[in-house]
Amino acid sequence: MLMRTINYEVHPTPLKSGETKQTYHVRQCMKRTMHTAELADLIAENALISRGVFLMVMERLKMELADQLMTGHDLHLDGIGRFALQLGTKKVKDESGRLVRKTYERPEDLTAHEVTVEGISFVPDKEMMKRLHRISIHFSHVKGGYEQEVERARMLDALADYCRVHGSFSRKTFQRLFGVSRYRAQLMLDELVNEPDAQICRKKFGSGYIYRFTN
Repeated sequence: MLMRTINYEVHPTPLKSGETKQTYHVRQCMKRTMHTAELADLIAENALISRGVFLMVMERLKMELADQLMTGHDLHLDGIGRFALQLGTKKVKDESGRLVRKTYERPEDLTAHEVTVEGISFVPDKEMMKRLHRISIHFSHVKGGYEQEVERARMLDALADYCRVHGSFSRKTFQRLFGVSRYRAQLMLDELVNEPDAQICRKKFGSGYIYRFTN
């Protein structure tokens, strides 16, 4: 039987308002992101399909996925899962300059101008989950991979080095560079862009943001 090792880290769960007792949760350690080209090479090595054919199918799938979601359809890939469009309302700046969601007390206030595409949800098929459970898995705890605090000077130096090569960075890049959770990363980024004489600014990009230095 095929054996796989899943490395995981233990993270403190962000406290909600009024909570005082710290709890913890587990999260898989992500090594890196595999992109389409590498996946195409792997499939070409292990299946009777060429790399070029796979890439053409993927390109067409991207087009159809976007088109079908925008016309009101969910898209179900048998054995993989279901994709659905997620709508929400636009965020506005509060008195402190942070982006927050407005509240609406009347249905007529939710005009088309207030609505935005937030992202795409994915629910895996039972077949996919069964496939994962059929593989023999060993879990390994990786300790010391999480930082609650990051020294500001070190943070800015590391971000500057990254931006000199790549021009900008995302929240996911920030998480990877400093080993923080998504929640913690967003708090730290909000502080950076909203501080007086901020060195970091952000711009809307798709359903998220890209960040870069102001000069």
